[in-house]
Amino acid sequence: MRSTRDFLTGLLTGVAIGILTAPRSGKETREKLVDEANKRSEDLKDQFGKVKEQAGQYVDQAKDQFGKVKEQANQYVGQVKDQASQLVGQAKDQLNQAKGQAQSEFDAHKYEAKADYNNAVDDAADSAKSGINSVKESVKVD
Repeated sequence: MRSTRDFLTGLLTGVAIGILTAPRSGKETREKLVDEANKRSEDLKDQFGKVKEQAGQYVDQAKDQFGKVKEQANQYVGQVKDQASQLVGQAKDQLNQAKGQAQSEFDAHKYEAKADYNNAVDDAADSAKSGINSVKESVKVD
């Protein structure tokens, strides 16, 4: 961009010097300067139009690329969400299984503990009854 600007500056300077040093009348020189200025201004407008068109193309390309990247990102996010949902579901299933096993073991041990307690109470009652019967036997007077 800088080289184009330098070139145009040099070109305009050369033209201006050439026109100003040419052997013409003031009116002819002014007309020639106006003609050259108009011609150069049209050239600059044409170049500006081309640059503007190229910039528009680059913007369109950038928009297309951004759209593609955005679409890929959305697909990736969707995949991650799906995988996360599956993992959460699996974790819930495993948690429910562990909870069920823990409840089963608790119930099994609860009944064992209850049975052991009842057996101990029955043994204590039998021992007490046996002791009472022994005492009755020993206190009995014939």
